[in-house]
Amino acid sequence: MHPIRFAALSGLVIAVLAAAETSPGPAQVVSVENGTDPTKLLHTLEAKYEYIDLNRGVSSGTLRINFTQPLGPRHSYKLRYQVPVATLGGQGNSSHGIGDASLQLGHVFGLTKAGGYVAMGEMIFDTASRRELGTGQNVFKGTLIMARFLPGGIFAPAIVQSNRLWGDALRAKVNATTFDFYYVPKFADPRNLVTFDPALNVDWQANKEYLSLAVTYGRVVGKAFGGNAILFVKPTVFAGRDRPGSWGLEAGYKLVGF
Repeated sequence: MHPIRFAALSGLVIAVLAAAETSPGPAQVVSVENGTDPTKLLHTLEAKYEYIDLNRGVSSGTLRINFTQPLGPRHSYKLRYQVPVATLGGQGNSSHGIGDASLQLGHVFGLTKAGGYVAMGEMIFDTASRRELGTGQNVFKGTLIMARFLPGGIFAPAIVQSNRLWGDALRAKVNATTFDFYYVPKFADPRNLVTFDPALNVDWQANKEYLSLAVTYGRVVGKAFGGNAILFVKPTVFAGRDRPGSWGLEAGYKLVGF
């Protein structure tokens, strides 16, 4: 998908949602938890599948299942467990297998009416069932999010740093940084959600960098197991000489706040 067409389509979808919310209809929903505020650590169960059109005729497909458990009396900490099931097309064996599982600890601090901070540390373990489904390394990923609550939404830029701690000495080391500029506009009906994720990605080990843009469109479709059920789709485009592929598409279902 061409970046210009993608941006135009994103703008059209947002315009349609905004127009729908200003049209006559039932009373607006006052408050619905839709899982877009990074400073709210909620019970979350999520299943999503992502397809990425990579370079040289290769594609990847990954099913990610994750569970988030908030901790502490104020839910200012969280643990997230994630297990991916992946395939890499064009590499001979196209069957699915276990990828690199991860465990993440997060903490919200400095929270005020104006904003807050989220620090996360994640261990990504070398658990892939086949070589091509993982990095061959045990990686630590650190994230710092600086959220600001604006009149029209939430702006939460983040810096993410990933480094190899130990692993296969014959495989490429991991040393990468992502600068992410997450933004969530507010809608009159919070059951509708859109998030923007433009990012600069730098692979220091391979001396490569590229841009990416992901836009999530979602809808709270109702209640389930005491929480909110959300359906979403997230297209992504990549730009730059060193981009790993052309585009990606993710779709999923999650429960939040149960």
